[in-house]
Amino acid sequence: MPSQLSNYGKQFEDWMVKVFYNYGLFIARYQWWFLLTPLAITVACIPGLFYLQINLDLYRLFVPLDAPVRYEFERTQEFDKLPLGDLNLIPKRQRREFDCNDLHCSFPDVEMERLRRDLEALQSEHEDDQDDFEISRTRRDVNKNVEKKERERKTVAAKSDILRFYVVHRQFENLLQSKYLGPLFKHTQDMMLVKHDFQGETWDLEDFCVKEGSSKHCNNNLNLWIKHADVLFKDGKIKTNPNLQLSYPVLYLFNRPKDIGNVIYGVDVTGEKNEIQGARVLTLHWFVNYPATAENNAAYYSYRQSLNEFWESVSENSDLQFIPHNDKAMDDEMLEIIKTTVPFAVPATIALMLFVVSANYSKNKAKSKPMEMYLGVWCIIFALIITFGLFFFFGAKFNPVTSTMPFLILAVGVDDDFLMVAAWRECDRKLSPATRLALVMGDAGASITVTSFTNFFCFFLGWLMCSTPAVADFCIITAVGVIFDYLMQITFFAAVLKFSGDKEETGGLSSCCYKKTDGDDPVQPREPTIDEEHINYQHHEKTEDLPYMHKFFRDKFAPFIMKKSVRISSLITFPIYTALFIYGCSILRVDISPVKYIRDNSPIQTFVALADKYIWADNVMPTFHIMNPPDLRDAGARAKLNELVFRLEHTDYSIGRVSTNLWVWQYQQYLNDFPNINYTTDFYDRKNLREFFSQMDYSQYRDKVKILDNVTNGEPCISAFSFQTSFYGLDSWDKRQAELFHWRDIEKEYPEYDMFLSGIFSPFLIDQRHTIAPSSMQTIGSALAMMAIISFFFLPDALSVFLMTFSLLSISMGVCGGLALLGSDLDSVSMGCIVMAIGLAVDYSVHICYRYHRSEYTTSEEKVADTLASVAWPITQAVLSTLCGLACTILVPAYLVRVFFQTVYLVNIIGLFHALVWLPQLISALDPCERVPLRIRDQESKPLAISVH
Repeated sequence: MPSQLSNYGKQFEDWMVKVFYNYGLFIARYQWWFLLTPLAITVACIPGLFYLQINLDLYRLFVPLDAPVRYEFERTQEFDKLPLGDLNLIPKRQRREFDCNDLHCSFPDVEMERLRRDLEALQSEHEDDQDDFEISRTRRDVNKNVEKKERERKTVAAKSDILRFYVVHRQFENLLQSKYLGPLFKHTQDMMLVKHDFQGETWDLEDFCVKEGSSKHCNNNLNLWIKHADVLFKDGKIKTNPNLQLSYPVLYLFNRPKDIGNVIYGVDVTGEKNEIQGARVLTLHWFVNYPATAENNAAYYSYRQSLNEFWESVSENSDLQFIPHNDKAMDDEMLEIIKTTVPFAVPATIALMLFVVSANYSKNKAKSKPMEMYLGVWCIIFALIITFGLFFFFGAKFNPVTSTMPFLILAVGVDDDFLMVAAWRECDRKLSPATRLALVMGDAGASITVTSFTNFFCFFLGWLMCSTPAVADFCIITAVGVIFDYLMQITFFAAVLKFSGDKEETGGLSSCCYKKTDGDDPVQPREPTIDEEHINYQHHEKTEDLPYMHKFFRDKFAPFIMKKSVRISSLITFPIYTALFIYGCSILRVDISPVKYIRDNSPIQTFVALADKYIWADNVMPTFHIMNPPDLRDAGARAKLNELVFRLEHTDYSIGRVSTNLWVWQYQQYLNDFPNINYTTDFYDRKNLREFFSQMDYSQYRDKVKILDNVTNGEPCISAFSFQTSFYGLDSWDKRQAELFHWRDIEKEYPEYDMFLSGIFSPFLIDQRHTIAPSSMQTIGSALAMMAIISFFFLPDALSVFLMTFSLLSISMGVCGGLALLGSDLDSVSMGCIVMAIGLAVDYSVHICYRYHRSEYTTSEEKVADTLASVAWPITQAVLSTLCGLACTILVPAYLVRVFFQTVYLVNIIGLFHALVWLPQLISALDPCERVPLRIRDQESKPLAISVH
């Protein structure tokens, strides 16, 4: 079998070299076509760039395709689309709905209005203790074009948002004190007067806020509770009142429950009733709704900055801090990461160009290739334009993870340029440029084909197997970018080498940079000095007139690493390397947090820290939906429903019955007030239901109950309903994940209810914590296996396949362990980077193994020297250029880009050491010293071909 594989491999390898050799001759014959056609295609793809769309939806980007939360989100949309039922007999009221955003959920303004009214009623009992507050407001100028704004609201899609500010004391003191509450309410009044000049027009809150009913002006009703709380907590003491049970997260005014769990956090409670003693975080709200024109969106974003500046000025003169947050804050942050990262591609490209030009400039005109390598970088740019142009034209969207892709293609693409130039320099200069190009394509063309296709399949496999959409998008666009870069190298850059060869004696494409001296002979047209028709392109001779660095690696470096003492040192060093990075892999832990998706200097960092400590920990209120309600006329059915709720109320972190918000219980209490009501016949009577929901105390439940219109009166007419209960103490993501799975397990025990939940923590994060580890192992393992399988086609020598796979595993282990030691965690970002590292690590292994396998020398030491003479300097140049070009990405203050930077540096540094030291030492140690070279094997089977010499 090994013999058959070896024979097949040799035939395939020789066939590939032959194809590329003939292809090189074809390029030389039609060099202008190969130069201009890629340029024309690039120009044709430029319009596609204007179809750019940016995907900032964290749910669509980071929720795994198979995550339960995706199913729950879709079912929630299904629930929302169900008709409420006929409400003609119910008094109309102003109601607006706001969606939960990824980090925090809003609460209905109806509930806040009810809380305001009840607090006002309570406040009337303490009129003697209240200060006389006069609410002053400056109205907008009546000459504002109100009619125009109203027309816009009717004809343009509306944008809904919440202006939210979290208030904390610098020392996290209790804020439920009059000395803080009174001034705080005054600040909310003043904020509503903030004006902002944008593009020659003055904007204020009136342009964006939600108006109540037919009012033309904003109000501060959502924050009026602060004024009343000032009375309740006067002099630091809670005023006693029989009509008030100040419990948390639900307080009771006149025996009616009021949810305040989304208003205050960091609450101190006491007693069995969870009576509030103080709170460390308060929330200020204003609802936003305006016509979503481009001008309005830009003005709103700019206006928010003015509001932030207002609260910063208040903070400077007080002990309070005001942390801004709105429902679209994470979207804005994702956009900021893109805006911060993408511009760095320009200095990265310039740095790369400067490096390749300086690294390839030589006083020897024939060996100098600065302009050629400069155009090689443009090859990569052309490939990026084509890739993005096509993707954007066909509707693909750009996202923050994809923003690192241009840097990766720059790193991968420049490797091929160095290899092709190195192969050109190895060819005998007595040959014509056309023949030299053919030999380059036969040698380097086959090698870069191996690396390009292994890279492509690695990223393509990542796209197939990765369940996180953002990482999958990154993988597929990178895979396509690798292919287009490869095509550019074997077309445009190959033609550039041909044009360079025609002028090589005068300095190639940089001939204008060299002055002609008196000793220079006039350049004559090149005439073949060798019978080029009979060149053995499979095993042609190399020139001895190599550049200095090629000779250095052959004559100095190769003998050095083959010394016995150096080999022993490597034998000692490798186990230490292995132990260190295995330890790193062992401490690599799953940690998915919102901070991974925002900039280090983002104001949201403060919010996330606050939310982690108080908001997400103190009061989590998921919504449980029952899509197939039982017949509630039956006492047994109601008992089973109560059993379900009871179990949810008695988990480890449940607040309990005081926090449960279930309409059925309130409806039963309402019916109990009528002694003639019979549950069996009257429970679903529409008159009872209408009167129940029309009560102010119970109107909050109306949008949580979906009623069928086509059901006979008295029969079950509830198509679906939802309820909530609260949980506290979930102060870590591990606890949140465990509790979420517990809720889902309880749900599964009641399949007849067709039940699901929503409104949990950060839905784009929570399920990743459970799936990221097995998904990463599956994707990374499959990528490694795929690379090994592909190597059988391009490296059919059994020893080369084994060593390539070994080196790939070692480098990948080093990258994973290194990331952990540098402080990175296992998350969707690092998983994509590890897949990227596997693709990059292939290059070093394949170039060494392929060149060693092709070597015609008879001893392992000579093969190592021959291999390093050919590829060591190009690999070193590629690594140095990558490290130089991508150094600027360390300046991007974002975890997402920082992990990319760390991965690229780790894989290049570790890969370079493998390629230049460990892999040559190992491959020579395992290779029989007197191995019969391929050329001699050929000579035994067929007449000797004419060689160049």
